[in-house]
Amino acid sequence: MVDEVYDEKRGFVRMTVDTLVTFTLKGKGDTAYHGTSQNLSATGLSMTTETGMTIGDDVELIMNSSDNKFPPFVAEGTVVRSIADETNADLYLVSISLTKTH
Repeated sequence: MVDEVYDEKRGFVRMTVDTLVTFTLKGKGDTAYHGTSQNLSATGLSMTTETGMTIGDDVELIMNSSDNKFPPFVAEGTVVRSIADETNADLYLVSISLTKTH
């Protein structure tokens, strides 16, 4: 076995976060959609959702903590990836580049 040191290429650590995400698509009405977060970093969010999105869509999102000691995470971002989930035909895998946190 080769003993190699892994060099993290990302500038920020990704945290596994499995929680409800409520979001709206800017410029496409006030409809609230839902998804489930997969991971979160300082610059992005990955989630699954039943809502298909287009790369470039602007999103406003809220993630509530299961612990009332922490306020909700509120942010805005832009969709940078939206693909069908190969394991569940009802879901999309969506990546959002965060542009603003509140």
